[in-house]
Amino acid sequence: MNLQGTISPHVGNLSFLVSLDLCNNSFLGFIPHEISRLHRLRILVLQGNKLEGNIPPTLQLCHKLESISLSINRLSCLIPKELGFLPRVCKLYLGANNLIGEIPSSLGNISTLQELSLVENGLTGSFPSALLNVSILALISLSGNYMSGSLPVDLCRNWPNTYYISLSDNKFGGQLTFGLSRCRELEILSLSYNNFIGSIPGEIGSLQHLKTLFLGVNNLTGVSIGTCIVGIPYTKLLSPMLRIVLEKNGIEIQDW
Repeated sequence: MNLQGTISPHVGNLSFLVSLDLCNNSFLGFIPHEISRLHRLRILVLQGNKLEGNIPPTLQLCHKLESISLSINRLSCLIPKELGFLPRVCKLYLGANNLIGEIPSSLGNISTLQELSLVENGLTGSFPSALLNVSILALISLSGNYMSGSLPVDLCRNWPNTYYISLSDNKFGGQLTFGLSRCRELEILSLSYNNFIGSIPGEIGSLQHLKTLFLGVNNLTGVSIGTCIVGIPYTKLLSPMLRIVLEKNGIEIQDW
C-alpha cells in the first residue's frame, strides 16, 4: 500500500487498538495528538512517511507503549522529555528526522529501554550520562548528529549486555577511556568520524564477541607490537568474522 493524505484525528476514537502500524506510506502533516487517547496502545509505527512538526508530548499518556518508531520522517522539534515517563518502552526509534537540541536526561528513567536509535538528526550537546542508568540497554545508535565532548569514563559501567554502540559522525573528542572491557557482549563498535585522540585501548582485545570495529577518521595513535594490534591478536584479525577500520589516524602498522 501507499496510503496518502493526513492521519485522521479520529484515530483517537479507536480505543481498542493495541498496535498502530502505518509505516512506509506517504502520510503528510502532523502526528495527531489524539493518538494519546489510545490507552491500550503498545506498538506505534509511523516510520517512512513525510510527517512533520512535533512529537506529541501527550504520548506519555499511552502508558502501555512498548515500541515507538517514528524514523524517516520530517519531524523537526526537540525530543520531548515526556517520553522518559513511559514506563514500558523497550524500543525507541526516532532516526532520520530533523530533531534538534539535546537528548533529554529523562530517557534515563526508562528502565525497560533496550534499543535507542536517534541517528541522522541535528542533535547537539554531550553524551547523556543519564542513559548509563539503563542497565538492559542492548543497542544505542547516535550516529550522524552534532554531539560533542568526551564520553563518560564509566560509559560501559552498567551495560554488560550491550552488543551495539554507534556514535560515529559526531564531534565527540577526548580519549577512549570508558571501560570497554565491561561491555562483554559488544559485537559492533563504531566511533568513526569524530575527534578522538590518544591511543587505542588494548582492552578492545578482550572483547570476545567483537565483529565490527570502526575507529577511522579520528586523531588516534598507536602501533602494532609483536603478535597483536591494539590488543587484538593477529589470529583474530585474520578471522572473516571481524571487520576493522582504522584509516586516517596516526596508527603505525609494522610488518609482521
